[in-house]
Amino acid sequence: MKKRIPTGVDGLDDVLGGGFPRGSLILITGNPGTGKTVFSARFLYRGAVEYGENGVYVNFSEDRETFYENMRLFGFDFERLEKEGRFRYLDFLTVRETGVSSILNMILEEISRIKAKRLVIDLFSAIAQAFERPHDARILVHTVLGRIVRKAGCTTLMIVEVPFGEERIGLGMEEFVADGVLNLERKEYEKSLLRELSILKLRGTRVAYPKLAFTLEGGFQVFPPITVTGISEPEGRYRIIPHSKESFSMGIRDLDHILKGMFRKGNYDLLEIEGDVVYPLEKLTRPTICNFLNQGHGVVVLPPQGLTGETIRSSILPYVEEKESQSNFKVIDYAFTGKERSKDPNIISLRGASILEDLERFWSICSELRKKTGKSVLSVVGYDSIEYIYGEKDALKTLGEDVARIRNNKDVRINIIRPTAFIASQLGALSHIHLKVKQIDGALFLHGIKPETPLLNINLTEKEGFSEIKLIPIL
Repeated sequence: MKKRIPTGVDGLDDVLGGGFPRGSLILITGNPGTGKTVFSARFLYRGAVEYGENGVYVNFSEDRETFYENMRLFGFDFERLEKEGRFRYLDFLTVRETGVSSILNMILEEISRIKAKRLVIDLFSAIAQAFERPHDARILVHTVLGRIVRKAGCTTLMIVEVPFGEERIGLGMEEFVADGVLNLERKEYEKSLLRELSILKLRGTRVAYPKLAFTLEGGFQVFPPITVTGISEPEGRYRIIPHSKESFSMGIRDLDHILKGMFRKGNYDLLEIEGDVVYPLEKLTRPTICNFLNQGHGVVVLPPQGLTGETIRSSILPYVEEKESQSNFKVIDYAFTGKERSKDPNIISLRGASILEDLERFWSICSELRKKTGKSVLSVVGYDSIEYIYGEKDALKTLGEDVARIRNNKDVRINIIRPTAFIASQLGALSHIHLKVKQIDGALFLHGIKPETPLLNINLTEKEGFSEIKLIPIL
């Protein structure tokens, strides 16, 4: 098997088994504006900076100054690399006058001069249009393969632009001679921008995940599926993010910034979980719950379907600082026939026979915590559990009073629901904030309905001993 070289694109190497095969020719295709140049620039930049592999960028459509200026916006300082002798930029805007052999000789000279191991040719489409005879363009492709890629050992990316409305790549023959083809797309997904990278071909590679979501944020990064990255537990506690006088923090700085103080007292909010999400539900609300508990607030959780009181408590307590705060955390469970009651005094069992009786107990627990702490109470309720246990009609009958209690007591509520639940649309209509959690190409995303947000990849990071949820937008 050929040695792999890292692509330099975060998240992609995990899917490709380490990167591109060394010395291969890879086509980067797509419509205008899909990110082909940024992808290729990152391949060269990180190759030089992080992996010690010098690079050459050959451009047939853009001059040096424009390229350098555009790439600085993504954090790529190619001018510095060129001064250090680790990078060369060649532009052939007047390719007709230059000729095929002259172009090839100049490319080979620069590769030899700086001992380049990486090469980008942007755009092959421009070459094909510039030559009067398609035969000359075909000669160039085969020569690139034979003399540059194979003999010089240069791993080469060749950018091919696909006009809107067309499916054929370039002259229709490049994809057959190339070792790999990656296609970039820019599309609309539920009124939001979605960018997708499709691995159409990569010789010697078992591609289990041929389609991946990506963003140009931070200079191109791919969001690998959860099944590739795994679902890790935070190593450190979540950093406390203080509430303000006007609003609460959800324990996720990026989300606070997006909501701009919308998470307030009296809020009745909704977190909708789409059916294909495999991420554990208790982890989605954990930063918010911990941020309230660690600032002395009471929290009451009625788990969504599939979770028990013990599961919720055990997932939260390692990240709560004081014992007093831990006692402010109450979890509701149901004592069905034959089910043993929990011995934990902070797990309260309800009978599940009367919704009015059980919700009165729920509200009294909230009231007790409010009096004890002197602060607003956060309640997290799996409304799919309420609908399942008491039925659709009873769930709807008590919805109005539930909203009124939250608003009158100046508490804050996060409801959790699956879209298949009957009551989902009613909860969405009543909510101040409505967020959806979904999986796209195997990766986890948050999407704001109220307020509208771009697709936001959910990513757990560790920084200075603290765990933090980062939300990375698709831009």
